[in-house]
Amino acid sequence: ICPTNVLGLDREEFPIVKNLSACTDCDLCVKVCPGDEFNVEKVAKSMFGFVPDFRDMHGHFEQAYLGYANNSKLRENSTSGGLVTGLLLDLLERGEIDGALVVASDDTERWKGKPIIARTKEELLSSTKSKYAIAPTNVVFSEIRETEGRYAIVGLPCQIHGFHKAAELDRRLKERVVLTIGIFCHAAVEHEPMRHIWESIDTDKAKIKQFISRVGKHPGTPHVVLEDGSMKPVYFPKANGYRPSSMEMINILYRLYTPPRCLTCYDSTSEFADIAVGDPWMAPPDDVTDFYDGFSFALGRTKRGMEILRSSQANGSIVLQELSREHAKTSNT
Repeated sequence: ICPTNVLGLDREEFPIVKNLSACTDCDLCVKVCPGDEFNVEKVAKSMFGFVPDFRDMHGHFEQAYLGYANNSKLRENSTSGGLVTGLLLDLLERGEIDGALVVASDDTERWKGKPIIARTKEELLSSTKSKYAIAPTNVVFSEIRETEGRYAIVGLPCQIHGFHKAAELDRRLKERVVLTIGIFCHAAVEHEPMRHIWESIDTDKAKIKQFISRVGKHPGTPHVVLEDGSMKPVYFPKANGYRPSSMEMINILYRLYTPPRCLTCYDSTSEFADIAVGDPWMAPPDDVTDFYDGFSFALGRTKRGMEILRSSQANGSIVLQELSREHAKTSNT
């Protein structure tokens, strides 16, 4: 948002002032920062036409779903159903969007997320799987501002807040972003522990093709994928006796390496996105639904979000199973 390129990123990809002498005191950086403030009532009125009950942790939603990508390979290779990727692929192939802001893996430090505008199927597929290390998603807004088109953005709740604040100041963002998809989040992980974990892997880093933060049902276990396609667990791969579980490890990471801003967050289910997606932390709605097959829990929050979900369902790209409002509210509580 800075018109004179004052801001940059430090090694951990948090904002820094890199060129103070160019600052004109325009205050735009403060105005777009979701860590400073976020006018929930104003944004809610703009999105929904009314102010919902903010004591409800699930936020306003039109309809709740369990869903997954209809492509069996995509579903199998995704973290939990592949709903987001399946939806974005459908929109891209139908020409509804020209690109999607997603997080792929860094080219060298594979554990690190790299925000990109995915404009091809291959680029979208490169962004599958969860990324636990926090990524500066909103830095890619500059590409949306500079390049005409229709875009979808995928982000954490705080990043969706940042989008709303930036779109209020820049008409290009407001007009070009036609869909927001928010990812459920209860905290992010700073880069320091992820870097230590990466350095502890006793494998030639050049042979590592991909770092997967999570394999299996939440919290899963991180693995690296090697050039030959084989996978190797990241946590204590040579341990023969006691090995801390993935849950124990993730609890340590979250308690010691959560950014301070996360500790003040009130929006775990991304209440201000058109569509919010997370894991189904609930009892299955029936006897035939097995969450190990891969399911995403989705909330269609706006009319635009509902329109997109239904059109992709009708097109056969995603499969959606409606949930009752009562059952949906048992998830992620």
